Amino acid sequence: MTQPSGRSTIVLLGAPGSDEDMAFLAPMLARTRHVIALDPIALSGGCSEDGAPALTRAGDECCLIAIGAHADAAIQAARRAPGRITRIVLIDPEYADAAPETDVLGGPDVLILASEERGLDDVRRALREQPARILSLIEEFLDDAPPRPVGRSTTTGAQTSFGPPDVTEIDTVTEIDTVIVGAGFAGLGAGIRLKRRGDASFVILERAHDVGGTWRDNTYPGVACDIPSHLYSFSFLPNPDWSSFFASGSEIHDYLRDAVRSEGLEPHLRLGSEVLEMRWLADELRWRVTTSSSEFVCRTLIVAAGRLSDARMPGVAGLGSFTGPVMHSSAWDDSVELGDRRIGVVGTGASAAQLIPRLARLSSSVVVFQRSAPYVVPRPDHDYSPEEQRDFADPIAHAAMRDDLFWGAETAFAERMRLPGFIDRLRDRALGHLESQVADPAVRAAATPDYEIGCKRVIISNDYYPALSSTSVTLEPSALRSVSGSVATSADGARFELDVLVFATGFESTRPPFARRTFGADGVRLSEVWSAGMRAHASTAVHGFPNMFVLDGPNASLGHNSAIVMIEAQIDYVLAALDHRDAEGIDALDASLEAQDAYTREIDAKAASTVWLTGGCESWYVDVRSRRLTLLWPDFAYAFQRRLSRFDAENYDVVAARRHVCTL
Repeated sequence: MTQPSGRSTIVLLGAPGSDEDMAFLAPMLARTRHVIALDPIALSGGCSEDGAPALTRAGDECCLIAIGAHADAAIQAARRAPGRITRIVLIDPEYADAAPETDVLGGPDVLILASEERGLDDVRRALREQPARILSLIEEFLDDAPPRPVGRSTTTGAQTSFGPPDVTEIDTVTEIDTVIVGAGFAGLGAGIRLKRRGDASFVILERAHDVGGTWRDNTYPGVACDIPSHLYSFSFLPNPDWSSFFASGSEIHDYLRDAVRSEGLEPHLRLGSEVLEMRWLADELRWRVTTSSSEFVCRTLIVAAGRLSDARMPGVAGLGSFTGPVMHSSAWDDSVELGDRRIGVVGTGASAAQLIPRLARLSSSVVVFQRSAPYVVPRPDHDYSPEEQRDFADPIAHAAMRDDLFWGAETAFAERMRLPGFIDRLRDRALGHLESQVADPAVRAAATPDYEIGCKRVIISNDYYPALSSTSVTLEPSALRSVSGSVATSADGARFELDVLVFATGFESTRPPFARRTFGADGVRLSEVWSAGMRAHASTAVHGFPNMFVLDGPNASLGHNSAIVMIEAQIDYVLAALDHRDAEGIDALDASLEAQDAYTREIDAKAASTVWLTGGCESWYVDVRSRRLTLLWPDFAYAFQRRLSRFDAENYDVVAARRHVCTL
């Protein structure tokens, strides 16, 4: 029997408009496969090319999915074309006859999703309330299930019977080894590494209906990365085909989607599953993860929710009275008409610097509300030629090029340490860029920062300053204070008539919302533990939250190099922890409070002299309440790699089981 490939066509059976339950399955399955919908009547002539031309679109092999009474049509189709239909999924099937027989030789694999207790109604309810659970079962069947006979022989010779196949029950709670929260770089990277080492018992939960994290969410005009493409990608999954030195947001998103397909992560994804609560069960030594569509009990919890996932909106008096569209840059609305509109942009960070030049070309006018001016340096971007891309396909050449990029970026940490000469050259470069691109003295003065370079994120752009200099752009050197109808008033009292308001005001990076939904030992909430700022041992494990690992969390980001380097180091550390735990027969590991405190003191000491704490600015790197640097790693990236290259078991407490409820 042929094992269908991930490219097998999916044929959804149902009368047009009659199966609302297919509304979720169709687009979700279409993420990775060709999907067509057919009326069961179309199969009445058989599956041969001359009998059912519509099915010829399915190619040489396909999988039929049918709900309820459409099961008979799927079975009849399989009788007529046993070699062509390689898989069948029947969702709570209703048969015209109790146990249909077939003459099919070597029939397809069949998955039946049914409820033992209440039949069709229960399964339909599950499909509506927990559609990701159904989708995951189907995808696991399509991608992972080995070929197996679907019937038992009832006669001698070549005939077989088509009796009801094995039934897969839909449980309310799924027991699994590892739950990964988030399907951005960190979550997908953790999933890839788990799968490559043979760990199949994991799921990746994602509240959105696609992977990609910040590169899925941010689709505003001009969105791109400011880290070189070949460094802003997995070292274990190089891409020789990057189109340019700095990749666009859509190209990075495509890279992550391709990684899911090439690494076979689809069966592990649970899209549309927002995590509502993560709670440690002390008696069971397990985590219970409750989502909007299902519930999981797992031994290991990897939180990869990211730091750029929840938009931050400043409090602006009267904002609700604004008469036009209001949107955050991370939730861009393409339906909003921008031509001949008066647009206000709040913020001058990295997203705003990419967005403003595009808006200046699209709209009649743009007002930029600037709380503080950014430093901007030239963007050394260029397209790669086909010859360069061919060279990148050589693993040795690619590794050498990536190594050059890494160490070139590492040098920039000296600037963040305010090392004389290094920081002076960077400052001179930025101010020279400003002077060369902005001729108007008043605009240049307003665009000149009043703090040390590097204290805030340094912008890399060739078109931001020219946009500020254009006649269609007004730089208002103060924050947006209030809104009344269509009138926006700045902190300095300037009033502007606007049609559209765009907030490019960043994210809740130092106070991640997931912390309010996470409960550790003794029911303590993570947000309470982090009330004085995020902290974790090795930037990864939080005391009081056994077997939980946070990726891209406390002091795990960089201000001078690629975040992917840090994520990979953390993944290596987590996998080493899991290996140690299993080798020693340990139920659970908890970072000791002493180790966490010592690590926090070390971080604070390293950060004290950096430009992030001494540069005279307010930035999203620093926790507003504790004034601690809680987001960035205040050292070289290679130091972080080395620090996490060995799992330090001596800094962890062993949590013993009080009683075992289940065995995973």
